[in-house]
Amino acid sequence: MSKLRYLWTHHRIASIGFTLALLAALFFSVSFVRRAIYWSDPAHHRQIPEPWMTPGYIARSWHLTIPEVEAILQIHNGPELVGGGRPTLDRIAIATGRPVSVLLDQLAASLPAAAAPQDSDLPQ
Repeated sequence: MSKLRYLWTHHRIASIGFTLALLAALFFSVSFVRRAIYWSDPAHHRQIPEPWMTPGYIARSWHLTIPEVEAILQIHNGPELVGGGRPTLDRIAIATGRPVSVLLDQLAASLPAAAAPQDSDLPQ
């Protein structure tokens, strides 16, 4: 304990900086592990699109890029399109004046074909 007291009294700024760096590393490590566990679950792969999903979520689930999903939805710059906030399919439907069911149908029809070339590259 005396070493910590010495560091605190003689190197206060360095101690605070080191503590903040440790907290930041811990935060990002936990975030990384959470995401790795979530996306390693096969239940999150190739999910059927739902209105709460964003193009980014759909792209990750189907192993596509966000521009590929936006091309299927026939939109450009999803976040700017909805005027702030997360560009969910609900918000995109409102911003484009199309029913969300039309967007869901477009995705359901196009996603399997768009993801198929990448699947064929995997060894079996």
